[in-house]
Amino acid sequence: MVFDAVQQARLSRWNRRLLNGYWGIAVLTVAAASVYVTTSRWNPHYIPAAILSIHTLWMMLGLLVVEAAYVLLKRFQDYVVICGGAALSLNLITTFPQVSPSLTTLFLPILASVFYFQRRKLLFAYGLSLASFFFIHIVVLHEFSSSPWGERIAMTVILTFGTFLGLEIRRRGHDLLQDLKSTLASEQELLVRNILMDKMAKTDALTGLYNHRSFHEYLDELMIHGEQNGLGFHLALLDIDHFKKVNDTYGHQAGDAVLIRVAAVIREMVSPNDFPARYGGEEFAVLCTETGLAELLIQLERMRVRIAGMKHLELDGNPVTISVGIHTFSKGCSKEELFDGADEALYAAKHGGRNRMKVHGKEVMTLTP
Repeated sequence: MVFDAVQQARLSRWNRRLLNGYWGIAVLTVAAASVYVTTSRWNPHYIPAAILSIHTLWMMLGLLVVEAAYVLLKRFQDYVVICGGAALSLNLITTFPQVSPSLTTLFLPILASVFYFQRRKLLFAYGLSLASFFFIHIVVLHEFSSSPWGERIAMTVILTFGTFLGLEIRRRGHDLLQDLKSTLASEQELLVRNILMDKMAKTDALTGLYNHRSFHEYLDELMIHGEQNGLGFHLALLDIDHFKKVNDTYGHQAGDAVLIRVAAVIREMVSPNDFPARYGGEEFAVLCTETGLAELLIQLERMRVRIAGMKHLELDGNPVTISVGIHTFSKGCSKEELFDGADEALYAAKHGGRNRMKVHGKEVMTLTP
């Protein structure tokens, strides 16, 4: 899913931020060690080189190893980041073994794993933190402890409780994520439904062309632009000849099949910026905005010839023809005048024998007899 891909990309950025945070902690540790060494009253034999102690050098080296592993082990980058937190924690504790709060850094792997909202990574971090604590306590901290087993039990309880909180945060995050996905899915479904409803409101269900209402809305906008900016356009009315006879002879189902095929030809052969619509019954209308009259006549003539050459199985292989009336809009022309002119041209084409075109006010009827 696209949502999951986006989340994965963001997770990589969070991994980088966590690693940068580790480096920030390391720099602060070096600064703290420097201050501690230079100001310590218990170190009268202070040597400047001791500022960068062996522990801080190991810390830097360890982070470089983590960075290399992060680049090389791309499939396990999340686990590398978690392990990096454990390595940094161990180094901090060995740097300041007498500072009890340094033990809180054992939560670093657990805190890092919370970002992934995955149970297995949280449990992995818990096991890693617990193992790190027992290792460092047995190797280093037991010398500074008066009650080793008491501290081990107490720290185990603390880490377990912290992990439990992390699991609860993960569960809450998972619930929020599911709610977000559900909300997005609902919004997408609503958007698709609105688009379909808008399309249904604007198009004719049978032919897929624009319907009568959307045609007039578009025409009104064109006429406003025409009056304001002098935009010229053409209105072409196309009518299937003897269509009533088709319905009466072969039935309305056959008539619908013819309408669908004729509409498909109109939709295919008009220019991209033309506006084809089913005006009503067997009548179609096309608004042409970027075509001159001469080009429009050639375009409509090709359409007329193609429709006349189509065979319809529903009509026993017989073709149908169309008649076309054209009127050009000019500034000052009203909507009624525009349609009256196109209707008069269409009537002239019908009266002249059908299967031809007629331009209002001109003698041109068709390019091919």
